[in-house]
Amino acid sequence: MIQKKKLSSIAKISLGQTFREKAEATSDESGIRLIQIKDIREGAFFDADELPFAEIDPAKAKTPLAFGDVLLPLRGNRSEAMIYSVDNSDVLVTTTNQVAVIKSEDQGVSSAYFHWYLNSPFGRRALDSIRGGATIPNISIKNLSEIEIPIPSPEDQAMILKIYDNWCKQKSALQALLVNGENLMASACVQVLGGK
Repeated sequence: MIQKKKLSSIAKISLGQTFREKAEATSDESGIRLIQIKDIREGAFFDADELPFAEIDPAKAKTPLAFGDVLLPLRGNRSEAMIYSVDNSDVLVTTTNQVAVIKSEDQGVSSAYFHWYLNSPFGRRALDSIRGGATIPNISIKNLSEIEIPIPSPEDQAMILKIYDNWCKQKSALQALLVNGENLMASACVQVLGGK
């Protein structure tokens, strides 16, 4: 039987930075990059250079992201989790308080496993069950910390992650094929229309 544990017992869960006004800066003065809900996609995030800068005093930055942090949007209908995979401590990146930052605190549970679980059908059902709010759906940090996650052995986690990684690569290849197919179809239709 696979043991289940509350997320709060195996991970530190915190909110991103609170911004009183617009989070995105018009200049690079702060030197701190910003991940917003719109930037969060299932998978790993590698390139902080693509991110805008945060409108924040560097001395007040309280939630710098670290390699392996799992980011989960708490507001809106999206429930894709992303794993922060920037391996350069010189690059400072933060997120907003509408994003949960999940850090593994259990040697037997990897951040990649949290990432997989939150993106799995089981994890999405768990997130849907705690999502509240009539107009704009949201997840409270309190409810998130209470979800129970099945914790298989490290070997089984590794097997799950290998299967998941393989599937993610296949999805990426399929997506590229779809884009290519759309372009070919559009080109063929333009030729039928006389090249207009």
